[in-house]
This record gives sequence, structure tokens and C-alpha cells, in this order.
Amino acid sequence: MRIGIIFLALLLSQPLLARDVYKWTTEEGEVVYSENYQPGAERIQVIDKKKSISLDLDKLDSEAQAAANGEYTDFSIVQPGDKETIRTDGGTVSVGISLSPPLASGHVIHLYVDGTKLSSDITTTQMVLEKLSRGTHTLNAKVIDAKGNTVKESGNISFHLRQALVE
Repeated sequence: MRIGIIFLALLLSQPLLARDVYKWTTEEGEVVYSENYQPGAERIQVIDKKKSISLDLDKLDSEAQAAANGEYTDFSIVQPGDKETIRTDGGTVSVGISLSPPLASGHVIHLYVDGTKLSSDITTTQMVLEKLSRGTHTLNAKVIDAKGNTVKESGNISFHLRQALVE
């Protein structure tokens, strides 16, 4: 039902994305294109490809099915970069995870900082760690299914946190 509604909305929006252009030839033999109608002009319909929306519903369905089966093609920690040095006084670090296809229903991400799992299950690919102490830290992430099984695991990355000295 939901796919039918999306398909219908796409069909109905196509005329909104199209515009008319008119083509005619002047007395001097010059071919002119314009959005303004001139008597005797030929109407040409142009669809703006930059504004048109296309969804490959079969691809979306197959990606969702692949994710549900635990067939993630990409799962890695992309922020912070491996061996990156981060300078912050507050001990906050942004973490970004690359995940393809998107997280399947019932799956969660477990993030491990220095081998210790964060207390909450994560369903987004962007988060902020707070109150980290200075020094070198490691991150690892796992996709976990509804039964608690590990579906996919990222590689380990390490980063160095530098803070100003407190006097």
C-alpha cells in the first residue's frame, strides 16, 4: 500500500517538474527557443532532470531485504579518522558510522569505547561522545539483530584526545 502511494505521488508530481519551451524560426532563418509563446511556435516539453525524482523501488526493496538478512555491504567508523588527533577541552568527540544499506528494522548498533559497550543501543549513524579523558582511545561498532546476534562488525580505529592542561 505504501509503495503504491509513493508511486502515485511520483506520477502526479511529474507535470510540476516539466515546463514548456517554444521553438520558432524568424524571418531571417534564425531558430529561437523561448519560454514565451509566439504565434506559430512549436511547443516542446522539457523535464528538468535535476528536479525530477526517481526511485528504484526494486532496489530499495532488495536493499531492505539484504539488511534484514544481515548482508550489510559497508559498515565502518569514518569519524574520527584512524590515528587522528583531536584537540578539545570538553572531552567531546563526534562519531560517524558509514552503513549501507541502512539499518534494518529490529537491528541496533553497539558502540564500544576502549572495549566497553556504551549503555544504550544506537539506531543512528551520528553521535557525540562526551567527557572522554585525554589520551588514546579505541572505537569498535557492531550491528546486532533482534535476537542479540552480531550481524556485522566494524574494524577497530584509534584516536588521540588532547586537552589543555588544567593548572
